[in-house]
Amino acid sequence: MKKPSVFITFSIVGLFLAACSTATPEDSIEAYIENWEDRNYEAMYQMLTNDAQEAITEEAFVERYENIYDGLVNDFSVEASYPEEFSGENEESISINVAMNTLVGPYEFEASLPLVLNQEEEEVWEVHWDHHLIFPQLSEDDTVDYRSYAQQRGEIFDQEGQGLALNGQVVDLAIVPNRFENEEEEIAELAERLNRSEDSIRQILEQGWVQEDSLVIIGQLPESELEMVTDIHEDVPGFTYQMGEGRVYPFGEAVAHLIGYIRPISAEQLEELAEEGYNQQSLIGQTGLERIKEEQLRGTPGGKIFIVGPDGEEKDTLVEQEAVDGENVHLTINMDIQEALMSELDGEPGTAVALHPQTGETLALVSSPSYDPNLMTVGLSSFQREELEEDEAEPLLNRFYNRFSPGSTMKAVTAAIGLENDTLNPEDTVDVSGHEWQPDDSDWGSYHVRRVTDPNGAVDLFDAMAYSDNIYFAQAALALGEEQIQAGAELFGFGETFEYEYPLQTSLLTGENGFQSEIQLADTGYGQGEILVNPVHLASMFTTFVNEGTMIKPVLDQDEKTDQVALEPVSTETANLVDETLENVVSSENGTAGSLQRDGHSIAAKTGTAEVGEDTLGWVVSYDRDDPSLLLAVMQDGVGSGDVLPIIDHIYDQFLD
Repeated sequence: MKKPSVFITFSIVGLFLAACSTATPEDSIEAYIENWEDRNYEAMYQMLTNDAQEAITEEAFVERYENIYDGLVNDFSVEASYPEEFSGENEESISINVAMNTLVGPYEFEASLPLVLNQEEEEVWEVHWDHHLIFPQLSEDDTVDYRSYAQQRGEIFDQEGQGLALNGQVVDLAIVPNRFENEEEEIAELAERLNRSEDSIRQILEQGWVQEDSLVIIGQLPESELEMVTDIHEDVPGFTYQMGEGRVYPFGEAVAHLIGYIRPISAEQLEELAEEGYNQQSLIGQTGLERIKEEQLRGTPGGKIFIVGPDGEEKDTLVEQEAVDGENVHLTINMDIQEALMSELDGEPGTAVALHPQTGETLALVSSPSYDPNLMTVGLSSFQREELEEDEAEPLLNRFYNRFSPGSTMKAVTAAIGLENDTLNPEDTVDVSGHEWQPDDSDWGSYHVRRVTDPNGAVDLFDAMAYSDNIYFAQAALALGEEQIQAGAELFGFGETFEYEYPLQTSLLTGENGFQSEIQLADTGYGQGEILVNPVHLASMFTTFVNEGTMIKPVLDQDEKTDQVALEPVSTETANLVDETLENVVSSENGTAGSLQRDGHSIAAKTGTAEVGEDTLGWVVSYDRDDPSLLLAVMQDGVGSGDVLPIIDHIYDQFLD
């Protein structure tokens, strides 16, 4: 009976077939393809005819496949196409299709897989292998080579076109293997002087494409380290260097957490991204916008895989792809404001956000203390890395990404929710004498809400905002109740993923189990309890009071549309009233932000000092009501809000007309 024509991809076949008797060509083909796709080159060799094995040793066979397939091919598949029937002779030839993704791009070829029936002991079909089964154009004396075409990574700029991440001059560190006089000793010396492990250098040299005369880049250093590099070059024959392009961060620490840095791809990243064209020499964004915008910035690398004849001349091009440069990114960041805020924080733990409250443009995103991304991108020594990781000030922590207790800055939101739900009347007063309070007939035990200043009389909304009266806003939260304050907070974006070019932690009104007590509800009203707020989100919430009830979506990329409505949490009437109370925080004789008063400006602000265990977080959120082009939200760790006010004042000195 004739066998029907079939087209099969073999994927699940026991490896034992390579060693067992197989009486049909299909069985041998299945096993051979299985081993091929599994890169089990030793098992493939055992399935070759005697003549093929006499023509090439197992060591040379395995080495050739490893150099080419493991070095240049990310993944591949082999499909066999059978004839309607076999000839019945002792020799058969099967058509195969090999499709692969190489370092350069996809490549596919057709070939004939010759089989010979070995009848010496058991009937076994064997592969009469030749070099054309690697690539059809490949002969015994040919080699396969690879040449990369580097793409330019896109650069990052601020709103004025100043470079924040540029392709500048660095020192490429390299090895030429055939220049080693004593490889083991020289690698050991390089490792010591470059603060690298010997294994990390050897892994680069053991890549499949590396030839004896290849120039193998093993790392980079800033141009400032050129003198040290030239000294190593004089002492280590196998080592050389060249000036090349690398990533440079002109503003260093000032934008490190925002921009991030690139580094050579890790083994884990490569395993995940190999199919996207990354290889062991790829640089990839590790943190910040370098990572977030990796796809846009990276572009597409190019290269060529080609065959070289025994005379050293290029013989055939197998696959070639031109490099495509990455796209530039233009941010809304104003580096003058960014650097000024960074300078004001002066290395102390804290964060600062500056927004244009009407357009939503992000003018500054600061996290302090910081680190030098120029060192990170070329590689820190183990000592430098340990020093950063063990620093109690946590310079690697991105604070504007995180969330914190907002303290009394939350009172503006509590007031807005209370006014919107008619549980708060701005003219009603709270008359509580002394510095502490708890509801009558409560089960609060010894716990009391405590205020900093005793107003010595009744206070209304304007007084309470100016004094920052915890008791007033605790009572406002209790009047709202759990459901209304939760619903109102959600209208301001609590509990929702904040839509922003830079992913941020979500602000939370409570823990995952909601309000656990009346005390927690009361504390939430003045920014304590379990409430946690992201700094960018906090700044955005205050745009509601600038824009008559409209919360503006913050943008970071100049390609994004400005003036977008993010949310509309409250009415115009409510927003305007809260805006007036925030102005009173500055203009009132007893206001907590009185030091921000400025001739010719109507400044609004809210201060807050959050107590987190034994620590304090000082907050100030502020804007100019007459010219709302700069809204600032600043937090400093370990101080009260009074210590943050001078930062706002100094920024206004520089940037308010």
